[in-house]
Amino acid sequence: MASPLRPDDPPSLGGYLLSGRLGEGGQGVVYLARTAAGEPVAIKLLSAGDQQTRARLARELDALEGIASFCTARVLDVSADGPRPFVVSEFVDGPSLADRVRERGPLRGGDLERLAVGTATALAAIHAAGIVHRDFKPANVLLGPDGPRVVDFGIARAEGAATMTSGLIGTPAYLAPEQISGSPASAASDVFAWASSVLFAATGTSPFGADTVPAVLHRVLHAEPDLSPLPPRVRGLIASCLAKDPSRRPTAQHLMMSLVNPNTPQDPGIPEGLRTGPRPQAALTTQGASRPRSRGLLIGALAGVVALAAAVVTILSVNSTPTPLADQDDRSSPATSPASADTPSDTPSSAETSAGGKLKIPAAYAGTWTGRTESTNPMDADGAENTVVLKPGASTAQWSEKDTGASCRGTITLTKVETSRLTFSLEAMEEGMCIPGTVWLAKQGDTVSYTWRDEPGPGIVTQTGTLNKS
Repeated sequence: MASPLRPDDPPSLGGYLLSGRLGEGGQGVVYLARTAAGEPVAIKLLSAGDQQTRARLARELDALEGIASFCTARVLDVSADGPRPFVVSEFVDGPSLADRVRERGPLRGGDLERLAVGTATALAAIHAAGIVHRDFKPANVLLGPDGPRVVDFGIARAEGAATMTSGLIGTPAYLAPEQISGSPASAASDVFAWASSVLFAATGTSPFGADTVPAVLHRVLHAEPDLSPLPPRVRGLIASCLAKDPSRRPTAQHLMMSLVNPNTPQDPGIPEGLRTGPRPQAALTTQGASRPRSRGLLIGALAGVVALAAAVVTILSVNSTPTPLADQDDRSSPATSPASADTPSDTPSSAETSAGGKLKIPAAYAGTWTGRTESTNPMDADGAENTVVLKPGASTAQWSEKDTGASCRGTITLTKVETSRLTFSLEAMEEGMCIPGTVWLAKQGDTVSYTWRDEPGPGIVTQTGTLNKS
């Protein structure tokens, strides 16, 4: 797998003895090396970089420690102070997806589905740690003996570098349209690249060609690839990931859930012709910045990783073509909802329904309500500041959330009016990358009890608090 060292290659780095070259790319050279104990490791020797690049490398390597190691190559050591920084990671003994397809042809059946599930899970874990990969492609997926691992994260790159003015990051055939148009890489860009990589695995060819760079970029912007080689049950999902508009792509968390459980509700942003299941009340969307640190995104992605990790590992370890997966447990059943069995569920009166038949907010709830909320997510120990602006007679309200270094804003839609509680659906974000879900407000004297839960979705993370009128 490793090629011999070249005369200009160093014999060692930081006490690690180099034994061969594993690859070379725009960021630097990857070497096969040995620890003092003789264990194999992979070392990426990066370009020298300026001070800003090194500072970014240090920040992102800190975040990498939070990524689940079952689907990525674990970072073992880092040197950012020498003439050239380098990163030491776990050695994955297996070919890249690009090499596997080139040598043995496209993946079929269970092999293809295991690849899709494993890499979608890895992407969800990467995004949960607040990292955008920026260069997801077949060469960066290693097929180890225990399943696929995603490697070569978008580290050591200046913030906003994925623009036409400062040079594109990534292989042209796997760039998202918005990157070509000048926008920074985002979680949605990773989803587009993931779908392109899965399509490559199924066909053996790049989905947008591999001739000239201008021709490839033109196809990414304007052409639709042939999806017919894909299994029918994932065809619609892959199509939604290849939407030209990034706001219409599902999140990696939603991808993971949809692949494990085909009955997962679809994102509302997915075009009707591409849907593979019923339209949900609310779902997950991908928007925003190149390095999402929003608490809501971390909550949603972490919940999906935790809830489905066992199922994913089982799928990846099966050597024969898997049988259809059983339906997941109903996480939105009354038993798991904040509403108990004896909570009133009155039919709205005429005073609670507008002339157009829409539900409307009762006058007793009118006002701007703000308060600190706490989450059951252990990664969100500091909680967040939530604000809801309620206008009497309206069927929607403004919702916002502020956390350390991040903020989100969206519109919540009233879906149920009960004697002592209002239920709202929080859908796509107008600003930020928080995860949509369901919001319950219950007036208690001069305060409002606030509950948020990631439903539809895993339904296992809850955020609660008391809001006061401001």
